[in-house]
Amino acid sequence: MTAFNSEAIASVKAACEATAVEAADAFSRAFDQKIQLTTGEGSPFDAATDLASWSKAGLAIVLNVESEAALVMIAEDSGLLPDWYTSPDPTGESKLATLGQELGMTLLPEEFMAMEFEVKAVGDLAAACQQGVLGDAPAKMPIELEGSSGKHEAWMIWPLSQPKNALAGTSPAETATEPPQSEPPSAPAPRSTPDAASSKQPAAARSRIASFNELPGYSRSLLHIEVPIRVILAEKKMKVNDIVNIGIGTIIQFDKSCEDSLDVEIGKQKVAEGEAVKIGDKFGVRVTNITMPEERYIALKARKRVR
Repeated sequence: MTAFNSEAIASVKAACEATAVEAADAFSRAFDQKIQLTTGEGSPFDAATDLASWSKAGLAIVLNVESEAALVMIAEDSGLLPDWYTSPDPTGESKLATLGQELGMTLLPEEFMAMEFEVKAVGDLAAACQQGVLGDAPAKMPIELEGSSGKHEAWMIWPLSQPKNALAGTSPAETATEPPQSEPPSAPAPRSTPDAASSKQPAAARSRIASFNELPGYSRSLLHIEVPIRVILAEKKMKVNDIVNIGIGTIIQFDKSCEDSLDVEIGKQKVAEGEAVKIGDKFGVRVTNITMPEERYIALKARKRVR
């Protein structure tokens, strides 16, 4: 089996070339502009010389491949990144997360397909690469991205042996500000029970959750539960007589048009609608609409008084 290092240069280049259109579309949707992608020639990576020109702010995309990862670096001075990339709102966060997911399935060959990813703005791309700790025989693949500001080169570097540390540094906003001056240590505050602490906070503050990490432990544990998700192509009712006559080669016709949206169900509950997309040689669904759950009201009957 080919190792995930410079031995995989040929297979990575072949994967990038085969899915260049899909990867370019992913960049276009995330960066709000039309992007064209061209794959360069991969080569062994030398951090001492190759990172000299990457000590600048930009977008870092970590594509985790089991215990290692590939790093995609796009510089801010390329003009490709949207203005909001350093502090994205929920819509921007969704765009960047989708970009990482799609690049994990397009820029890497199937045997190294990334199922986990992390996308973040960093103040120093070279430092992010060094913090990720390069593995044995690292390699780089230049990726030329052409947008409204012209042609610019991004890099994909692999493998990182400690990918969780790659984006642990400061963001561009944090890098621009000076660190706060240290204050003399104060006496530790008295410990309080969770109920007492929460009762002192206003109700509005207790109900405002900025991220999932602020949820209580028992709530975060629910996020690890696996639930079935289904995409419904079409459905219809058939007579039992027609069903028993189904055999190899039988064509079942549906009333649904091929241009209609697909239903996305979780636990037999429709949650979204989407359209079919092709990512490399895989099938996927791009969500186009979120469906609110159906509200049901049940009338309560008054009990009869017994005299």
